Amino acid sequence: MRPARIFRPTLLYKMPSVNSLTSGGGILRQRTIWGGGIALAILLLAAVYFLFLRAPAIQTATPTRGTAVEAVYATGTVEPIAYARVGTKISGRLTEVLAREGAAVEAGHVLAVIDAREEISRVQELSARLQLAVSELERTRTLRRSGHVSAAVLDQMETAHAAAVAALKGAQARLDEHFITAPISGTILRSENQLKIGDMAQPGQVLFMVGDASALQIDAEVDEEDILKVERGQEALIRADAFAGQILGGTVSGITPHGDPVARTYRIYIELPADTPLVSGMTTEINIVVRREENALLVPLSALAGASVWIVDGGQAQLRPVTLGAVGSTAAEILSGLSDADMIIVNPQVGLAEGQRVRARDGS
Repeated sequence: MRPARIFRPTLLYKMPSVNSLTSGGGILRQRTIWGGGIALAILLLAAVYFLFLRAPAIQTATPTRGTAVEAVYATGTVEPIAYARVGTKISGRLTEVLAREGAAVEAGHVLAVIDAREEISRVQELSARLQLAVSELERTRTLRRSGHVSAAVLDQMETAHAAAVAALKGAQARLDEHFITAPISGTILRSENQLKIGDMAQPGQVLFMVGDASALQIDAEVDEEDILKVERGQEALIRADAFAGQILGGTVSGITPHGDPVARTYRIYIELPADTPLVSGMTTEINIVVRREENALLVPLSALAGASVWIVDGGQAQLRPVTLGAVGSTAAEILSGLSDADMIIVNPQVGLAEGQRVRARDGS
């Protein structure tokens, strides 16, 4: 007999198809992918807008009203109004120095002496010869009146006397050159290298400066391009290193009619008040006020673009040509081309173009 077959139950499991996988959870996955792409696109569009399409922020301001001063620049040295440089025509060794810096002297006062021993001896010799010639001339005149000498002999004596007088005058003049005297009354403002006995003096050398230290002026130089703007009576604003931070005053008192063709400058003189703290010999910088406008239209210097100013008109940048007046260290005067109501761009960015859309920076 055949053995009986045993039937065992079989578990049947149907594998899902591909279509069934994509019809359920796949829909959620697709929605996630699309949502992420849209968000990224929005971010990119926002970045493009803010980086390229949004109008750049700029700093703006309106013109102001204030004082504008146009000035001509000059440099100069403080000097006495009346002074003289004292030197010598001859060379020799100093045997006496009779005046020192700061000493008061009168005109004709002897300041120093150059070795004059030979000249003194010569003058003494010629003085004796002149005395002899005088005696001979008087005796000859007496004899001529009595008829004991001829007219020719008298003429010879008179000629010898005249020659003796001329020789003595010449020697005296040469002796006088050894005595260095003050040509004017005043104060010894300076002596060359603090002169001492034994120092050598040379022709043309300035040994002393004599002048009135109480009445001062500035001897200044102005460029030939600016000299036509300068006039007598104009105000001068003066700076000196010895008075840092202070502006001192003066007045244009003189202008030379002929300039220096080499340096291309003209000399002017600035009169100083009696109470000026400046001292003779100081160097100065000067601004000569040639024009002053109390109610001038002013813009910051950083707003200038050459001879133009950037403004905002209808939300767009416009380059406005202007006529400049006085230009200072922080502001410039606008003579024409701009009004008080115009919105100017301060510190315009590089690459700013005509007609470009701009917006005012918050808080500006």
